[in-house]
Amino acid sequence: MSPEPEPDIRSQLIRVGLEDPFIRTIAGMVAIATAVGFVVSILGDGTRAAIAVGLSLMFGVVLIILRVLMNNTEGAFVKYLCLASSAIIIGVFLALIIFAVQAITVCWPESYRETLGLKACPVQPSQVRAFTPVAYSGQGISFNPDNKKYLVLVFYRSNRQSDAEQIVGALLSAGYQSEGQDSTLNEVVAPNRSPGLSLIKTSELAQPVVTDVSRITQLAVPASEVTVFPDVVAFARGNIQIDLF
Repeated sequence: MSPEPEPDIRSQLIRVGLEDPFIRTIAGMVAIATAVGFVVSILGDGTRAAIAVGLSLMFGVVLIILRVLMNNTEGAFVKYLCLASSAIIIGVFLALIIFAVQAITVCWPESYRETLGLKACPVQPSQVRAFTPVAYSGQGISFNPDNKKYLVLVFYRSNRQSDAEQIVGALLSAGYQSEGQDSTLNEVVAPNRSPGLSLIKTSELAQPVVTDVSRITQLAVPASEVTVFPDVVAFARGNIQIDLF
């Protein structure tokens, strides 16, 4: 009776993988992340879906390699190193899965939304109220008719509408032309996009008054951090732009 042929290496690896609970868990995680990637793709973001699937497969392969090393080495240092590396990779892997699922089902706050690069949440019509400038009633601002030649446009995120109303009201009290406009500010070039920041950009024409506009902005909203963009900007409309992050 002839001996049975020994299974090839590929078959042995598949058998060992199916019997190892760790590898089965990793395979399940990869399958979940891949499914999430396809869901994201269906929702309209193919680039992030491709990244999610690629990371899932890469993490799965690396974890399986570490598992094989742990099972086939006698050195304690190598085993501990593989265990620590696996724990870190699994933590990052789970975080990516959780963020991806939350991004699909939850409307994140603005700062998290921007960090994760997600699309803006839809705003219900009932949540939108008319923009109404609030006249400045404090000290330090006086009306100057010469300021009328400057148009200051204030772009604000929805959670800073009240700040924009205060700033526009103060600028009008100082004689400037000023308007407020709701915006996501996603297209704005800014060195710092921290929530609560007020960024002032000026054109060549309005450079002489940018310091005054900055001072008025700070008086109108004392709690806000006001910074001036270092470069001169050419605007399609207006002479000074204030972006409220």
